[in-house]
Amino acid sequence: MSFSHSSILQTFPCSNFACRNGNRIAPYTPYDYFGEFADLVNQINANPNIPIKNNLIGPSVAGPGHWLPEDVFATGYLDAFRDYLTTVSIEK
Repeated sequence: MSFSHSSILQTFPCSNFACRNGNRIAPYTPYDYFGEFADLVNQINANPNIPIKNNLIGPSVAGPGHWLPEDVFATGYLDAFRDYLTTVSIEK
């Protein structure tokens, strides 16, 4: 994967949608997403081919029937990743 200097990466937690489709093993919780996001940040930081490390968009939660933003925020997501997020997104 190649990133330009202006690349932005949007992350999706997928919540229970991912479990229903077999992409994650249930129960996949906001804390699991937090851990995966931390892994992503660590991989980006370790990759010298990604010059801009703070252009992430997340968590892109999907609302009713899925996680609420507060579910993800309760994990400490915003405090832990504020230096890496360019935008906080919520899907409708």
